[in-house]
Amino acid sequence: MLQSQEPIVEQDLQIAPPPDPNPLIPKLLIAAAVMILIGVGVYMLNPRKTAEITVQKTEIFAPHTEFSEMPSSSHLIGVPAQSEDNVYVVATVSIADKLRLPIFLDSVSATMTSDAGSLQATNVSALDLPRLEQSFPQLTPLVSPPAAPPLRFEDAVSPGATRVGTIVFLFPHLTAQAWAAKKSATLTVYLAHDAAPIQVPIP
Repeated sequence: MLQSQEPIVEQDLQIAPPPDPNPLIPKLLIAAAVMILIGVGVYMLNPRKTAEITVQKTEIFAPHTEFSEMPSSSHLIGVPAQSEDNVYVVATVSIADKLRLPIFLDSVSATMTSDAGSLQATNVSALDLPRLEQSFPQLTPLVSPPAAPPLRFEDAVSPGATRVGTIVFLFPHLTAQAWAAKKSATLTVYLAHDAAPIQVPIP
């Protein structure tokens, strides 16, 4: 008696790799690569410098003030009357916006270096200028038109634009001769939302 034989089924060879157990991984890698390329493109296309700042010129006002005694005060013979020397520096500053966004002036400071060491200046705000001009009318031509207008806190500079204004600094207890003999002077400008200050020389 002939026995029936079961057909032999040949198994196909599995050449393709097994399916990825997590199909999101390739998509995440592609998205990360795209983000890196975008970041590199933005970095290469945007300017590296936030602003370009220069001190175009400076005007100096150095008053010598003699303090008169009150009528009721006593005066010691041989003791000279008290006096004070100060130097006011009116700096004409140019701020050019190198970003594609507006920049805002935060604060400024100035330092002078001489043989005696360094001296920090006091910034005279635009609000205090009228009162200072009442005390020293000689200062008015240096800060009034046709001079550039005073730079104020949070003044904005439009993208690609340049703003020119004046900043007044007071170096106390300093003479005009000492200012002329200085080794160097530096203006430091702080911009809002910019951690790194910008330092430029004062002529």
